[in-house]
Amino acid sequence: MADTSAAGGAAAPDGKQVSAAIPISVTPAVPAELNPPYTPGPPAKGGAPNATPEQAAAFAWQEFIALNWPAGPQGGQPGQREAPSSTCAFGNPNCTVPTVWETFRGKVETFPGNGNPPPGYVQNASRSYGYDALPQYNYGVPVAACDPAQANDPVPWVNLDETDQITLDNMYAGVVAAGSSPGNSSPQLIRFLAKSNRAQYVYVASNSDPKNPLNQWWSAIPPSVVTATKNYLSAKQASPPPGSTSMVSQYNGTIEVKAAWRPLNPSELASGRFHVQTVRFYEKASSGGFCYRDAKWGLVALHIIQKTLSAPYFIYATFEQADNLLTPTGLPIEDADGRVIRSALAAPTTPQVCLVDPKPASSGSANETPSALGTVILTGNRATCQPASSQAYCAAPRSQLFYRNAAFPPTNNAPSAGNICVNRRANNIPAEVIDANAQAHAAIAAYLRSRSITSAPWLAYKLVNVQYYPYDKVITTQTPNGSLYNGQPPYTARHPSPASYYQANIVVETNRSLQLFSGGLSPNISTDWNQDGTQHKNSYYAGGHFNMGGCMGCHGSQGQNPQGQAGDFSVILARGAVVVPETPSIETQQGLTEVRRNRKLSK
Repeated sequence: MADTSAAGGAAAPDGKQVSAAIPISVTPAVPAELNPPYTPGPPAKGGAPNATPEQAAAFAWQEFIALNWPAGPQGGQPGQREAPSSTCAFGNPNCTVPTVWETFRGKVETFPGNGNPPPGYVQNASRSYGYDALPQYNYGVPVAACDPAQANDPVPWVNLDETDQITLDNMYAGVVAAGSSPGNSSPQLIRFLAKSNRAQYVYVASNSDPKNPLNQWWSAIPPSVVTATKNYLSAKQASPPPGSTSMVSQYNGTIEVKAAWRPLNPSELASGRFHVQTVRFYEKASSGGFCYRDAKWGLVALHIIQKTLSAPYFIYATFEQADNLLTPTGLPIEDADGRVIRSALAAPTTPQVCLVDPKPASSGSANETPSALGTVILTGNRATCQPASSQAYCAAPRSQLFYRNAAFPPTNNAPSAGNICVNRRANNIPAEVIDANAQAHAAIAAYLRSRSITSAPWLAYKLVNVQYYPYDKVITTQTPNGSLYNGQPPYTARHPSPASYYQANIVVETNRSLQLFSGGLSPNISTDWNQDGTQHKNSYYAGGHFNMGGCMGCHGSQGQNPQGQAGDFSVILARGAVVVPETPSIETQQGLTEVRRNRKLSK
């Protein structure tokens, strides 16, 4: 089924010629390493630390193609999950099976909320521990169908049990018509899921004893293991050996995905530009608990992170559907490759927002707790970051993306009394990523033609960026707008572009704390400072401690070494049991109402 020919020199779907710098192939094989072969050294050769941005972009696309390959038959038998189909071609509209990544285990399938072992768990000679069982979503309380007619429907592979962006804000697509999602209390709300592959499930299951409630990693990492991990990180400033049983360090080859989905308008559904799948989403039941609904929705974003031998900090790739960024009248800001084709407003958002991140006075004692002095304000001038005397919220988003910051405890310290519309990215997609998108689209188009497939939605998805090496942002000057990193070309693994350092997906990391994340979150505002006035670092690697930005920095802050937890850059592993599914917040003039979350951020 694979087409291993290079895309170089071929015509892209828009007729433009594209470069042959890094070949991209349509194949179901997930790449195991960036820039192979890798030898640790010293000096290290190959691998992520020595890769170019172009190589990293091609690696990300090979992951995307392989993980979105149609999966083989799913009957709960060993070896069936995450196995690509041998009969369905990539992009074949007649193959309505789940994709490979959709057959990964959802986080509640590995970390059930009811205190029992994961569904299907069994100790067996093959050491699969029942990974391939068909999906079940077991929360702390049973969840019934909102509509009794759906009670006996097959359990969908796409389980949208997150309604917010890591508790900081809710994201909405103004383009969604109110009638596009029956039974949905917030039809424009974008909802999320997190899944992980066999490697993570086996690591968690093999380190758990179903007979010992104090040693069940699917509920929580034991305190002794957390302590041992933190001591190792502090002493070695590097990840423990992969596969460790006494400390948290996952196997190489561990993959996690996070995906964003929303209802589609009839015209969008008919366009063929969205990957569509049956999803499960959650609402509050009339009894006061939770209930679920199943519906056909569209994929609007996909994060892929993978741990490799050369990248124990994981490689972070993020993709979007091409129609996310729209003007108020519904015109695209970028083309399918990521080129800006229509001028947007000067400010990334309306109203303009700005981070005030003052350096605390030195206390003379070491303290790695992030400063709580930061705040995000409405401003008329992002350069000076002075509060606006009067600046209205975005009252009529129309077709635009928009978000609402959370106002409930812990205090968000961000403007939360109205909508904030998204005009453009804080950092445009880099040129090498745009080139990789053109090459990938050309390769996919050629593959489809060779199989007489007219089109496929994957031509309307684009790589936004990929992070593949930690960078330490050193603050030399203090500015009111968060001491932004502004590296200049030429860019390398050890010297990323600002867009790469702050890697962010426009529908997954949208508010100011996430679009330009670095340092830590305290309480829910990004800050580059510790309470003692030192610079906050969030990621350990190879004997160094880094103030990394974007996805990698956030996973370091919330996954590798959060307070009281350990997760080896995995937030879902660090957080453990998923007790409840999330339901929509209610919008008020004072902000969003608080709903019960299935995880909490550390400060």
